[in-house]
Amino acid sequence: MKVLGICGSPRKGANTEFALNFTLNELKAMGFETETVLLSEKEVKFCNHCGKCLEGKECPIKDDAKGIFERMLLADAIIVASPVYYVSVSAQLKALFDRSIMVRGKLKGKVGGAIAVGQVRNGGQEMVCEQIHQWMLTHEMKIVPMRFGGMLVGSMKDFEAVKRDEAGLNSCKNLAKKVAEALRSK
Repeated sequence: MKVLGICGSPRKGANTEFALNFTLNELKAMGFETETVLLSEKEVKFCNHCGKCLEGKECPIKDDAKGIFERMLLADAIIVASPVYYVSVSAQLKALFDRSIMVRGKLKGKVGGAIAVGQVRNGGQEMVCEQIHQWMLTHEMKIVPMRFGGMLVGSMKDFEAVKRDEAGLNSCKNLAKKVAEALRSK
């Protein structure tokens, strides 16, 4: 079974990427195949609501979104990670969410989990996890039974901060465990 991790941070090698990789490595150790998409390495343009997708036509915007959606379709589970940007997901991740109408009805039943990294404990991570969960619910995905998801404390200037957040890393271990349980019970 395959788990796709999507890192919504625009910053390569930062705290959110580490948290996602930490979680995926836990799943890999349990025998799952994992793959990572880093939005810091991709171009996902904003939806301009042209309506082509609503007419059943291919999106005319030429960027990396279509390839990311193809990876989503091949996955059994999707874990989405985002830094907290003013109590919301990153703009890069929001653009991907908005464009996901291209896979409407095709993610149904896939297992989903969320990770959020903020500047301080209770610094908006709950809101970001809820936004990710709302996106997953819109696609009729099966969210793992956790209050929120992996929630960590990071720093804009210290890319090692999440490595010292024991409580946050434990929440990622728990998320990995819940994703594994959900996949095994399918």
